[in-house]
Amino acid sequence: MEIFDTPQKDQMSKEQIEVLDKQKHEFKWIGRQCKVPGHTMFSLNIKTGEIKVAPVKRSIVCDFSTREPIYNERIVIEPDCLYRQALNKKNFIKRLVREGILAKKSANK
Repeated sequence: MEIFDTPQKDQMSKEQIEVLDKQKHEFKWIGRQCKVPGHTMFSLNIKTGEIKVAPVKRSIVCDFSTREPIYNERIVIEPDCLYRQALNKKNFIKRLVREGILAKKSANK
């Protein structure tokens, strides 16, 4: 059995680079949180510092045994974002300061 060395990116053709880039986009399990009634899921973009309500994808599935709909909600994961549940935006900022993710000066803006 022979072991082949993978070529460097400079030595690869464009097609090989495209295939490698497509392989990098794999799905991975990030985690699961129970929804707290009355709270909203907020996202913080770490690079830009933008805070906004996290986009939610809702879907309905019908349970054939009980004939009742089952509602599923999933957060649309964006790159370089951090997600937390909070009552409002002010509370979200307070939690990030407490965790040490945001500094107090940038939180007051």
